[in-house]
Amino acid sequence: MMILSVQGVVAQQPARHAAKGVAHVGAVPMAAFGRPKNQFVQNVVRCKAAEVESTPVTNSPNPSYEGVADTYAVVDIGGHQLIVEEGRWYSVNRLEAEPGSKIQLGRVLALKSAGEFKVGKPYLEGITVEAEIMEEMKGPKVTVYKMKPKKHYRRTNGHRQPLTKFLVTKIGQ
Repeated sequence: MMILSVQGVVAQQPARHAAKGVAHVGAVPMAAFGRPKNQFVQNVVRCKAAEVESTPVTNSPNPSYEGVADTYAVVDIGGHQLIVEEGRWYSVNRLEAEPGSKIQLGRVLALKSAGEFKVGKPYLEGITVEAEIMEEMKGPKVTVYKMKPKKHYRRTNGHRQPLTKFLVTKIGQ
């Protein structure tokens, strides 16, 4: 349930309507009129929901994005191509570096800076991305199940990919 305030009237609405920004003001379930309970009598009023502010999660498994960045680079690291921005952290396959050390990513495929987009052939010359290794960790567990039908062969194994988490500190020359 989300609590809404529309023109001084306080109402509660089901969570399925909260995501759409729809409020049922003074809505009465139609069960009293012989109809299913999930239908409402009165008209729907569109409003902006006043949500309770929650603290942002900083240790979420994926970086968060809040729109188009002014400066970003496309780098080749750990067998993957990543779009990186300053001040954000990323997880890649395990790198040969100690936590707390600083690294330079020289394989920059593209760079957007000051409204100008540059693409390398295959890499940009003289452009580096500096990063600091935050920690080494393991990814989510993947269950590997092997079986051969009609042969009574079953094997279950697990795997957690070793990862390195790094923070991008600088993009430029």
